[in-house]
Order: sequence, then C-alpha cells, then structure tokens
Amino acid sequence: MKGRWIGKTLLIVISSPSGGGKSTIIKMLRQRHPEFLYSVSTTTRDPRRGERNRIHYTFVANPEFERLIRSKQLVEWARVHDHYYGTPRVNVARARRLRRVMLFDLDVQGAATVRREIADVVTIFLLPPSWEVLRKRLEGRHSESPSQRRRRLRTAREEMKRRNEYDYWVVNRNRQTCVSECEAIIRAESLRATRRA
Repeated sequence: MKGRWIGKTLLIVISSPSGGGKSTIIKMLRQRHPEFLYSVSTTTRDPRRGERNRIHYTFVANPEFERLIRSKQLVEWARVHDHYYGTPRVNVARARRLRRVMLFDLDVQGAATVRREIADVVTIFLLPPSWEVLRKRLEGRHSESPSQRRRRLRTAREEMKRRNEYDYWVVNRNRQTCVSECEAIIRAESLRATRRA
C-alpha cells in the first residue's frame, strides 16, 4: 500500500484521551507510509524526554504563542493542562500544495475547531479497550506526577464523552490492528467519489 496516497490531499485528525495511544499510532502510520505528512503542533509546554523541537512539537514561549494567535497563524489553538497547543495554518497549506495525506495529532478541543475550519477533514477517535487499561497506560508513562495523572484521567472521562463528534472510532486493543484499521479508513476516504472529481 506504500505510496498509493501521493497526489491526493487528505487531512486526517486522530484523537484519543491521554494515554489512548494516538502519538504511537501516528508514528507507526508514518513508518509504514513515509509519504504521509505530519502536522507538527506548536506548544508552550516543556519537551518530554526524547522530544525534539520541530520534529515532535515546535516549542515556544507564551509571548510567541500569543503573537501567533493575534496574527491568526493558527487553524486552532487551546489551553490544555496549563499549556497552549495549536496547529499552524501553514501545515494545512503545505498538505494541499503537495497533494498529500497529512496526519494531525489533536485533542478533542483542537479537533472540534479544525472541523469548523476545514470542511473536508476526516476525524478518527481512538478508544481504549477499557478504563482500567487507560489508567494503567497513563501510569506506565512515568512522564507526569500523580496529581497530573489524576487530572489527565478526569479530562479523559470528559473527552470520551465527545467521541460521537468523530467520523470513526477505532478501539486500540492491539497497535498493529489499530494501525491497519486506521489505514483502511484512510484508503476508503481516499476513494470517496467526492475526492475523485
């Protein structure tokens, strides 16, 4: 299936609650399909271990992020867990110019805004197999304090209530199966009659 989507603009938003695996699934999709573009979000939070600037996120200070908001250079932005996150408009323009699939790693707030701004975006929500699995995944990350994990779990409950806003649900029981199901959605969307005109 590699290379099949070059020449077709397709904007794919993938969301999940914290610990739901969206970053891992997106990474695996990009490994299988190097032709897929990735929308690097801008954030004011500090990098986690192993994260690189302009690869995983573009890390900026609050004044710079607020300048991007004022100058309308972001398709969407939100304040989540005391930090700003946003999607630069240039990412969408690049996907359209190059006629490529672009993957967006967004929370439910960001996805809702992108749906309002971009009519042809496709949205996928990754669900955990169970609440207990999600809790264990969050604890296993060791990237947040206990109080931060509790807050993320509270947020996750609210985010999962909004899954009906998405075009597709994929249960992330097994990473390989989850990636294959996301691929199937992308393939089906690329074959829509409205995209072949």
